[in-house]
Amino acid sequence: MKNKLIALCLVPFLMAIQCEEDEVLCSVEFTNNYNVNVENISETYASGEPVWFNGEVSSELENSCNDNQPAVVFDTTLFTTGFFVLKLTNEFVNLNAELVQDYDVTYSEGEELNPNYCAEFVYFTPELSEDNLTYSYRVGISVNAPGDYCVVAAFRNDFDNLQQDNNDQIFEPYNSLDDDIKFESCNNTYTRNGTNGHYFFSVN
Repeated sequence: MKNKLIALCLVPFLMAIQCEEDEVLCSVEFTNNYNVNVENISETYASGEPVWFNGEVSSELENSCNDNQPAVVFDTTLFTTGFFVLKLTNEFVNLNAELVQDYDVTYSEGEELNPNYCAEFVYFTPELSEDNLTYSYRVGISVNAPGDYCVVAAFRNDFDNLQQDNNDQIFEPYNSLDDDIKFESCNNTYTRNGTNGHYFFSVN
């Protein structure tokens, strides 16, 4: 009888643990990338001239705790995104690009993010629109040294819908790795395949 009473007393406690576990398992899923646009598209820019990128994405994410129905999320950190800024080069073996060190970033919409781990790219959080429907950013990247460059998505950015020319002919003299763009960052080698989904430009 005593054992049965103990078991009955434990039932609410076990149910509470189960509820807590279920709550932990709930998650939201980022299903869409930012639609990226280049405002002042050009094949060549002056030293220090900003290239303006803007992006927008829905503020709704699928919620696993709500039958994967979309729900507006008010946490900007879940919508962080970024770009690698690369200089094209033929100076290395098995690499044809390197991270740019000499550039400036201007945030017209959005805010710089400084993580506590190695992140050698333009990393930022967006802004939520007044109607809460979208997150967006407007970022200007200014390269200061002459050369040929490429901006590629670090994550959650999609140049594939770019309506203008992405200047992919600039990549032709550096296309020595079967259409791959390869570079190193934080002691890792990254590969971007093909020229679609990136933006190329020269600085004089």
